[in-house]
Amino acid sequence: MRSDIIMGFLSVFKTALFLSALLSFISVTLALGQGQVVHKCPYDVWCAVVAGNVDTPVSWIQQAPGQLLISNFEDVASDEGIAMMCTRDPTAPTISVTQLEYTWTEPQTAFDISIVAGDPFLNEGFSMTATDLAPQPQFSSSCAGAYCAPGDVDCNDVYVKSNDDYQGMRTCSNDVIINLTLCSG
Repeated sequence: MRSDIIMGFLSVFKTALFLSALLSFISVTLALGQGQVVHKCPYDVWCAVVAGNVDTPVSWIQQAPGQLLISNFEDVASDEGIAMMCTRDPTAPTISVTQLEYTWTEPQTAFDISIVAGDPFLNEGFSMTATDLAPQPQFSSSCAGAYCAPGDVDCNDVYVKSNDDYQGMRTCSNDVIINLTLCSG
């Protein structure tokens, strides 16, 4: 009887150790960060979260003033590019978008703000913050925000052409919260 109790205890103990190791592995490989678009414009905007390449269909979501759009890193495969794009007119012949772009791979997230496809929020400005929640952020020198003042057509903090890596690209851990605020003034 006593040996049955000991064997039962050992079985439970082994299962607990296995589950603990599994949870540790998952927490190490899971990206907990997210991209956010905060809409502070006095008018509706249309936003979309697009994964993959440029041929991916876009499903625009109408956003009323004050709404928040969120993209969790854990919902996206590692090394897959994401564009959180917003426009004032999704029916225009050429759609002008401001977008937060990111890609995460262990242990970092690369991200930027792009106005390569137009700047629909030029008159109202926009800003980006990056809050790295990692216990010991290792990318602090390149984990920074951006600001484009109203009317700034040559904003130095963002991609204004496709090869602006020097001024536009940032890097943080996978636990970063990236926040793009439209019409930030």
